[in-house]
Amino acid sequence: MSITTDLEPHPAASYSSYVSGSLPTGTVTMLFTDVEGSTRLLGEVGPAEYADVLKEQQRLIRQTAAEHDGIEVDTQGDAFFFVFRSARSAAACAQSAQERLAKTSVRVRMGLHTGEALLVDGRYVGMDVHRAARVGAAGHGAQVLLSPATVALLEPESFQLRDLGQHRLKDLSDPIRLYQLGTTDFPPLKTLHRTNLPVPATPFLGRTRELATVIRHAADPSVQLLTLTGPGGTGKTRLALQAAGELAEQFPGGVFWVPLAPLRDSRLVASAITEALGFEHEGDDDSIDSIASAIDSRTLLLVDNCEHLLDGVAAVVRKIVGVLPDLQIVTTSREPLSLGGERVIPIDPLLRSDAVALFRTRAEAAGATILDDDVVSTLCARLDDLPLAVELAAARAAALPPRLLLDRLSDRLDLLRGPRDADERQRTLRATISWSYDLLGPEEQRLFRWLSIFAGGSALDAIEAVTDADVDDLASLCAKSLVRMTSTPREPRYWQLETIREFADEQLIAAGEAESVRARHVRWFASLASEADAHQWEVDAAEWLERPEADLGNLRVAFAQALMSDPGAAIALGSFLGHLHTLRGRYPEAEGVLEQAIGLADDPVRGSLLRRRLGYLLVRRKQMAGAAAILAEAEEFLGPPGNHADESYWRAWFDVKVGQGNLHYWSADTVALGRVAEEMRPHVEDHATTKQRAEFLSLLLLNACRQERYVLSAESEEIARAAYAASQEAGDWDAEFQLGF
Repeated sequence: MSITTDLEPHPAASYSSYVSGSLPTGTVTMLFTDVEGSTRLLGEVGPAEYADVLKEQQRLIRQTAAEHDGIEVDTQGDAFFFVFRSARSAAACAQSAQERLAKTSVRVRMGLHTGEALLVDGRYVGMDVHRAARVGAAGHGAQVLLSPATVALLEPESFQLRDLGQHRLKDLSDPIRLYQLGTTDFPPLKTLHRTNLPVPATPFLGRTRELATVIRHAADPSVQLLTLTGPGGTGKTRLALQAAGELAEQFPGGVFWVPLAPLRDSRLVASAITEALGFEHEGDDDSIDSIASAIDSRTLLLVDNCEHLLDGVAAVVRKIVGVLPDLQIVTTSREPLSLGGERVIPIDPLLRSDAVALFRTRAEAAGATILDDDVVSTLCARLDDLPLAVELAAARAAALPPRLLLDRLSDRLDLLRGPRDADERQRTLRATISWSYDLLGPEEQRLFRWLSIFAGGSALDAIEAVTDADVDDLASLCAKSLVRMTSTPREPRYWQLETIREFADEQLIAAGEAESVRARHVRWFASLASEADAHQWEVDAAEWLERPEADLGNLRVAFAQALMSDPGAAIALGSFLGHLHTLRGRYPEAEGVLEQAIGLADDPVRGSLLRRRLGYLLVRRKQMAGAAAILAEAEEFLGPPGNHADESYWRAWFDVKVGQGNLHYWSADTVALGRVAEEMRPHVEDHATTKQRAEFLSLLLLNACRQERYVLSAESEEIARAAYAASQEAGDWDAEFQLGF
C-alpha cells in the first residue's frame, strides 16, 4: 500500500515539512483519521453545511497536529495521514483532537501505529503504513486505537489505555492486539471476526482453570450445548464472555451474544437470537428457519441469563441443535436447560487468591490506597468469594478501610443470613447488596429502587423523566457498582445487573412505590412512541427509530403494564410497537400487539389506524384475504364521513384507502385498485393533505404501471411528475425516493 501525495499541501507554515525531502525516515508513529458516517452526515445537513463542518474538522485536527509537532503527509476527502517523531506526541495529539471534536457534530475514528517509515519517490510505503491504516479503520467515531508497538513507547502513568485483545485486520495475516486510548465503551471493533460481543469495562481476573474448561468444551464439536450454572453474582456472564472472545478465531461464522435479561416473554427467544445474528426474524417465534438461514459456517452463540425464560430457551435450543451441526451454544442460567446432550459446568466462587486480587484491583480503581492483604482475605472469606459481593464491597474501600468494612459487613452478614434452607452463597450476596443499599442516602436509595423499572436500562433523559434523578446521585450509584454505564454511539445507557435489579425491584414493591413508578414509566415511553410515530415518514425517520429499538425492552414492559392500567397509553404503544415490529420483521409479535391494541380502541380514528397497520402487516406476510378483511373492517369501523367529519377523520379515511390500494396493487387487481382511486378522487381537492395527495397520485401511477407493464404513457408520466412534486412538497422522503426511482 502506498499513500499518495498528489493533493496540494496545507498552506500553513507548520506544514512546510510536507515536502518529501523533509519527511522523517526511520522509526515514526503514524496517525490515520477518518470521519465516521460522513455520507449519512452529508444527507442530514446538506452539501453547504457539510462543507463547513468538514472544514472545521480539518482545521481542528490540523491545529492539534501542529501543536504536537505532527507532519501532514496526506489528506483525502475527510481523512488524514500524519507522522510524528514521538509516540507520546502522537497519542497526546489524538487525545486532544478527540476532546476538541467532541464539541462538534463530527465523530472521527483514529489509529496509531509505530514502525519503519520507508520513503519511495516521496511517498511512504511498506507494511507498517498498511498496518497503521488498518488499525485506524477498525475503530468507531470518537475512538482512538493503538498498536502494541505504539503502546510500548508510552508511559503508563501518562495515558489511560484499555486492552481490547487480539483482532484480525483486513489483509493482515497475523492477529494483532489492539489498545484503546481512554476507557469509554464502544461497540465491537470492525475487524474480521463477526461478533457483537461487548467489550468489558474491566480486565478479566482469575478463573484460569474454569476459563480453560469452558473454552475446551465450547470448542468441542461434540458438545453442541454447554450451560454454565450458578446463583446470581458468581460471574457466569463475565466468564462466558471471556471464553467466547478467546474462541473467536475458531468460529469463522462468528461469535454472538444474546442477552435475555431484558425479555419478559419466552416467545421472543428465537427473535432475540436472529436479531443478535443480524437477521430479521419472520415466521413462528419458535421457528428455526431464520436462525438456520443465518448459519453458514461454524458459529458460537452465547445465550445469557436464561433462568426466567427457561422453557422458551429450551424449546428453541432443542429444535436447532439437532439440525444445525455448525452451531454451538453456550448458555448461562441459574439452573440447567435439562436437554439431552447438555454439558453442565457449575460455576463456583472465586479462589481466595483471585478474590483478593479482584478486591484489590477494584478498590484501587475506586481510590483506596492502603490495603492489608490479611484483612482483605478475611473479608473475601466472609463474602464467600463471590465476585459481585467482592466488587460491591471494594467500591466502598476508599471511604471505609478494609478493617472497618470487615466489621460492618460481618454484622450485616450475621443479621441477614436468612432461612437455613436458602442457598448459602445467595444469602451472602443478598446481605451484601442490602448492606450497600443501607449505606446510601435517602435520595440515592429512592433512585436505586426506581431504576429497577427499566428493562435493560435506558438513556439519561428517560431516567431523569421517570425517576426525577439527580445526575450526581446516578454517578454515585455507578461509582458504588450498583449501576453500570455503557457508552453507545448515540448516548450513554445506564443499567443494573440482573441480581441487583431484582433486589431493587423488591425494595420498590416494599416501599409501596411500584404502582406510581410503573405509571410514570408507561407515560414516558408512550410519549416516546407517539413522538417517534409522528416522525416515521420524515427524512430523519431512521434516527427516530434507533432510539425506540434501543429501548425495545422498555417499550414491551410499558405496553404490558399499560394493558392493565392505561388503555390510552396501551393504544399508543401498541400502534407504534406493532408498526416497529413489522418494519423489523418481527411479524408474530407485531400481530399480537396490534390485535391487543385493537381490542381496546373504541375511538373510530384510532381503531381504524390500528386495523390499517394490521392490514399492512398481513400484506407483507402475503395473507391477502386476511388483509382485505381487516381493511374492510377498518373502513366500517370508521364509518361514513357525514356532515361533521373533521381533519382527523379524513386523515384516517385516506389512510385506510391507501392501504386498500396497496393491497390491490400487490394482489395485481388493477380493477379494484382503480375503483379505490376513483373513490378517493372526489375528496382529494377538499380534504387531502399534500402528503395524501401524493399518495393518491402514487396509487394512480401504480395502477398505470400494472396496466402498462411499466412502459408509461404520456398521461402516466404526467401523473408521476405530479406525484413526485407533491411528495417533495410534503417532505415525504420515502415516497419521493420511490417515485424518483
